[in-house]
Amino acid sequence: MHSLLKISLLFVMVCSIQGISDERKKMEKVKHLVHLWACNISDKLTKLSKKMTREDKVEESFRILEDKLIKEDAKDLVHDVAYDMEDMIKKKEEAVHNIAEYMEFISFHRNKSPIFENSSYYFFNADNLTNTKPTAERLEELHNIILNNECHWKCEQPYKSQLKNNIFRDPARRNKLFAPRDNEEGKECNCLHLPEKDRPPKSYQHLPLKFDPKFEEDVNLDLSIAKLALNVYQREQEVLEGIRWSEALDLVFKENLKNDPTLTWQYFASPKGFMRHYPAVHWSEEQYKQTYDFRLRTWYTEAFTSPKDIIIVLDRSGSMIGTRRAVSDQIVNQILDTLNDNDFVNIYTFTNTTEPLINCFVDTLFQANEENLRLLREAIPVYEEEFAANLSLGVNKAFDILENVRRTRTSANCNQAIMLITEGLDYEYNKEIFKKRNWEKDYPVRIFTYQIEQDDGDAVELEWIACSNMGWWGNMSVMGDIREKMLQYLNVMSRPINLSVDKKRKFIWSYLHVDLADRRLSNWLWKKFEGIRQRKVFLDHIKRIIFRQNQMLTAEEHMLLKESHSYDAYEEKMDYKYMTTVSLPVFGRNTNETSLLGVAGIDVPLTLFKALIPYERIGVNGYAFIVTNNGYILMHPDHKTEFQTILKPTFNRVDILEVEILNDDKAPRLFGDSVVQLRDKLVNQTPSDPITLKVKYTLNDNKRLMLGNRNYYFAPIGPFTLGVVLPYKYGFDIVNKSRIERPSAKSSASSLVSTFWKVHPDWIYCKKCVGITPEDKVRSGFSKNENSSLLTSLLYDMEATKWFDDYGEADNEEEKYIIEYQVHKVFLATYSGLTRWRDFQDSSRIHEEEEDSFEKRNNRAIDEDWYRRAVELNFEDESMFIYAVPFETSGYENNTMITGTKAIFVENGELKSPVAVVGLQFNHREMYEWYNDITTQCTEPRCKITCKQPDLNCYILDNNAYIVLSDEPEYIGRYIGSIRPDIMADLINDKIFIPTKMYDYQAICQKIPPKKQPETVRIQNRKLKEAMEKKMRKMMARMKAAKSSGTPRFVKILNHFLAIKDWFISAIYLLKNVVMGEEAQEVYNSTKEEYITFNKLIIEKTVPTPCDQMRWLFNLNTSAKFPFSRFTSGTKFECSWPYAIDKIPNTNLLFLATNDGDEACKGRFGPIYSTEPTEIIYNKSLPCYIATMNNYTRRMYMNCYNRNKKEDKLNRESHENCGHTWK
Repeated sequence: MHSLLKISLLFVMVCSIQGISDERKKMEKVKHLVHLWACNISDKLTKLSKKMTREDKVEESFRILEDKLIKEDAKDLVHDVAYDMEDMIKKKEEAVHNIAEYMEFISFHRNKSPIFENSSYYFFNADNLTNTKPTAERLEELHNIILNNECHWKCEQPYKSQLKNNIFRDPARRNKLFAPRDNEEGKECNCLHLPEKDRPPKSYQHLPLKFDPKFEEDVNLDLSIAKLALNVYQREQEVLEGIRWSEALDLVFKENLKNDPTLTWQYFASPKGFMRHYPAVHWSEEQYKQTYDFRLRTWYTEAFTSPKDIIIVLDRSGSMIGTRRAVSDQIVNQILDTLNDNDFVNIYTFTNTTEPLINCFVDTLFQANEENLRLLREAIPVYEEEFAANLSLGVNKAFDILENVRRTRTSANCNQAIMLITEGLDYEYNKEIFKKRNWEKDYPVRIFTYQIEQDDGDAVELEWIACSNMGWWGNMSVMGDIREKMLQYLNVMSRPINLSVDKKRKFIWSYLHVDLADRRLSNWLWKKFEGIRQRKVFLDHIKRIIFRQNQMLTAEEHMLLKESHSYDAYEEKMDYKYMTTVSLPVFGRNTNETSLLGVAGIDVPLTLFKALIPYERIGVNGYAFIVTNNGYILMHPDHKTEFQTILKPTFNRVDILEVEILNDDKAPRLFGDSVVQLRDKLVNQTPSDPITLKVKYTLNDNKRLMLGNRNYYFAPIGPFTLGVVLPYKYGFDIVNKSRIERPSAKSSASSLVSTFWKVHPDWIYCKKCVGITPEDKVRSGFSKNENSSLLTSLLYDMEATKWFDDYGEADNEEEKYIIEYQVHKVFLATYSGLTRWRDFQDSSRIHEEEEDSFEKRNNRAIDEDWYRRAVELNFEDESMFIYAVPFETSGYENNTMITGTKAIFVENGELKSPVAVVGLQFNHREMYEWYNDITTQCTEPRCKITCKQPDLNCYILDNNAYIVLSDEPEYIGRYIGSIRPDIMADLINDKIFIPTKMYDYQAICQKIPPKKQPETVRIQNRKLKEAMEKKMRKMMARMKAAKSSGTPRFVKILNHFLAIKDWFISAIYLLKNVVMGEEAQEVYNSTKEEYITFNKLIIEKTVPTPCDQMRWLFNLNTSAKFPFSRFTSGTKFECSWPYAIDKIPNTNLLFLATNDGDEACKGRFGPIYSTEPTEIIYNKSLPCYIATMNNYTRRMYMNCYNRNKKEDKLNRESHENCGHTWK
């Protein structure tokens, strides 16, 4: 018996061993075939790519540069760039200083005679132009008008020199302004017989405009134009007088532009509500541009007031409903619109308690950046009104918070103000509060009171609070008056600046903004987008109904027959003009002027900064960036400002920490010490040796991951800090362009004749070049014999690669490849910004629209992702071609292209520099055909194992785990882990691919906004809540009485039960209304099918909301050994060998074969490593998390003017200085 058992066991073991052996043999055979197939595919790809890109010829063309390699001195590089930018900044500051000085001069000497509403004085209004055509007659007439005006100004100014400390006190300086006027022959000024200035209104409605490429708009460079804020009446006396005396500012505007032709928009903005804008322009009728109010822009508010700590104390008593609530919310929003990155804010509501509007911001102030302001705005409509308001509680809470941040210096450390918004006084208040907490401390806090009702008694008290605390009182009962009255607080806060006229002004540089765009532009455009989407859904539904009912549409203007709609314009990408603005306060120098006259400003587009960056010296994968004093990005290549063609809501609140991401394993937003130290040095402008960081970054729209070491150099440029980043491996080895000989004029001229080339559109090849396209500008520079090192390098590259045009005369072998592989295009890009290409459309049978062609979309040379990726990968392996397909494309389409690239380097000893990248595109379908031919080959007479068999699936992957080729065409361009997560898990476990978490701190999530309950529901809920509390009190009283009485025990229990029952029913009813709210009520009770259908078609409205996202990205492990296959000798229930893989030589590709014949290998579960972004959820809202966890260094560079003893007597002399308006 025992012998029989032993024999049986031995038989089983032998069979098991035999089974394992069979599996191992099969696996080894597959591994061998995978290796064979990989080598054959490599052979075909390499021959094709080498031949078609003429790689050897490119290397030969640039070999002469080997002797011209040098080590870049990065410190000199950053110093040179900083010097140029500092010079540009100083020129802009000088120009804005001229505006401010001349405004003070002409205001001091202005004509004091009043201009009434019915006067004959008129002006060019940017909103009222009816004719902008430049006719010869009108141009001549306008020229004479301007000369006459200048004659008036010249005759009025000769003896006006008594204004101290003003550059225009000097007559010679003023005469310089009139030099162009004096040079007009036959147009001499006769100051004894001055021509009439006033003209009829119609004369000011026709202003000839002409397109100017620098401004990208129709403008008139001969004069400025007045732009009025939305609610400002153009015939208001103060407005007319301000516009009249500021006319002469045109002289300085034009002189500034003459001295610095790179200047763009110049202006003076007055708190009275008008802005003088140069050059003259017809204001856009676009809705969001019409609502533009310059007094709410950061360049205005920062120059007009010093940094501010603002705490808004908001009455939320039960009577703050209806119009009062609407007015209150509007006041808060208007105040928030005046704040900026250098201010701090919080909002507290008060009744018989005080509550922060945002729960995470308790007993503190937080930075008034756009993200935090947005959080506040979204919370304003949501809070509920209840009880009566105790003003003393609210004011005391505000004083507590302001005292705390003063002591800890964790805020703006300058102005402090309480904004009290209330309907009236429900409680008595103790005036001693203000004495003890403000007066005895020399008024560190101003108090502004905004009354929403008309009660005279309350008005007297609220006015007293404001006037006795250096503030302003305003009655806000009319919605249209809110902005003008609210802005008075800025006038009050500007007094200390104006009364400090003897002190030197600091130039104010704004954070990043978009020309004319309102802060809420993103939400406004998103509503337009969703409206367009909803409209399409409804119209499509109606069209189907009409089609089913066989109805005919006869009216040509019927909306269903229209091919376009006015809304369609909002689907197109807008041309956002990113800029910063330099501004200065303009002092009121007359003795009776206590507040500033306004603000002088000049827009400085980011393109001016970028034009000064020597991209060719910085090189591929290097870059320059600029950060503000708050650590926010002004300019950075990884700054993603747009989302689905619209501006991101908080595009200008991106911290340098959020783009320079360390290659570490830390959790999101736990930034490493090394990058935080870098940020501190950038913000504080601390001199330092260069810093090296290990970072990770993405290419191809966050689809591919790159890792590397970067060196950071930095230098101050005005209030900003410039950083220059060079890759550690190859960023310092460059071609010495000064040693490159410029090709002969004849040779260059022949190269420029070709049409198959483009240059980097953002690089400046010569400063005086003119032309519509970048290529035209290069030709212009050549014809003018411009001499710049970059232009010389470009001309050298064109001469060295002029043979590229010979592709039209391809040799027989090339012709064979073109036809056999359906080669569509070959291209070449160089370090000088040159891109060459040639098409073979007849062979590839692919037609490209010119506007969407490869060369149109890929003309940025070293900044293109394929160029950057090739250099990074080829630096370690120069034999490799890098192949890619479009992401998530379809292999069924015959126009899918495979793109192959390879970087070309020149070397001299230890120096090695990338000088070019070559590439080709060929048809994916053709590759699939010869892939099929190869994978049906085997070493045996009868092929038993091929990729066509159902038990073996084959894929070609790239080095980032994306499928380049598969038997399933719909898999092309997809991440292998989305098809076979089990295989991807194995590849990671076997260290074939290295997974990395990548964080996106600039992401946008589409979220459903918090819903505000209708007022009727809120009132009902409040009544229910009060009733429930009343029942609770009765229940407690009943229980207490029962306990103290001699009532039998069962009666007590019954009473308790009944009391609890009543309270519980009330609570349930309240919960139903509070939780379900307006959704519990039927909006429309009709059961008609069509109405039900339409309700189902309503899309869910969302708001684009800043969020953090995480995704997995992968890189091939360059240390992995190939070919590789896992083999396990476990039980029969295990998958014995899930896959075999080998690297395709001389490429970035892998050949993967998966075992689908083994049942145990099918449907296995593995960890999901998704490349799709997922939102990171913190334990609090993102703005709260950032404000509390990522509150890093800031640097105040502007002066602080928060008190001046001269203003103490203003309110004592007259309460009109603090808002009193009645007699």
